Amino acid sequence: MNEQNDKNEISSQRKGLYYTGLVLVVIGIMMFMSTFVLSMMNPFGGNPFMNAVIGMIMIMIGNVLMAVGRRGLAGSGIILDPNQAREDLKPYSKQAGGMINDALEEVDVIHNIKDDSQTIKIRCRNCKGLNDENARYCNHCGKEL
Repeated sequence: MNEQNDKNEISSQRKGLYYTGLVLVVIGIMMFMSTFVLSMMNPFGGNPFMNAVIGMIMIMIGNVLMAVGRRGLAGSGIILDPNQAREDLKPYSKQAGGMINDALEEVDVIHNIKDDSQTIKIRCRNCKGLNDENARYCNHCGKEL
């Protein structure tokens, strides 16, 4: 049971990689935005453009690290191995199936279905009332069907 849970959990290395990427993205956004602040504070000196370039590079690297941390190497498409991709994405596919089951449990229509058989009705020629297919007489007017 514990071994099955380990396969459905994201490893601590992947979590660390994801959070490292998240930190790089945040720092990259701050560096990119600092370009506008620095250009307003010092319009005649320095080159704040380098901060924007470095910030964009950090954002891109951070997004790649987050994708690899989130989905694994094969799940993110860096390594082309469908079997390994299935293993890398297993926590997400299990979660999606669990969410669908949770939603289906909340739907009243599913609980109200009694059986899958269909009931065939016959319309009376006299009163146009609906009757079961095996009825010999109309339930509404009593005439023979």
